[in-house]
Amino acid sequence: AHEMEVKANCRNAQVVFDLFHVVAKYGREVIDRVRVDEANRLRDDKSSRRIIKSARWLLLRNRENIPREEDRVRLDELLDANKTLMTVYVLRDELKHLWDFRSRGHALRHWNQWYGHAVRSQIDPLRRFAKRLKTYLHGILSHCTYALHTSLLEGINNKIKVIKRMAYGFRD
Repeated sequence: AHEMEVKANCRNAQVVFDLFHVVAKYGREVIDRVRVDEANRLRDDKSSRRIIKSARWLLLRNRENIPREEDRVRLDELLDANKTLMTVYVLRDELKHLWDFRSRGHALRHWNQWYGHAVRSQIDPLRRFAKRLKTYLHGILSHCTYALHTSLLEGINNKIKVIKRMAYGFRD
């Protein structure tokens, strides 16, 4: 909906899709869904089920941002023990590489490789996500030309919210 509004009001604008929002959506729609499905599949194996159910935040984090060594070991053991979780975890990291390219040709080649792995994976949440994301490929590839990130804008908006919260109760 937002993209159509931009196109209607700014005909020459290029829409650029942000890495953060795409990866966050991947986490919710793919990693979380697969984690729940795997936990349900292991209904009879209580200890394995508990390990998978308790690993949500571990699976959503970037490995390099996991501060404790024992948590990194736990993640490695979980991924080694579950091929489906390993697949969606690795493909998330591969998807993130799309934002590293400055050449549309190289990015498109990487996309085609990633998309092929995703749709051949036999993992329904991943396949659905990949097919839906394909319709937004133009905005991802626009990042090659316009290497924009919304992090600066998000930071400014957050500061505005903090100032408004601090000023709550003042008359003007």
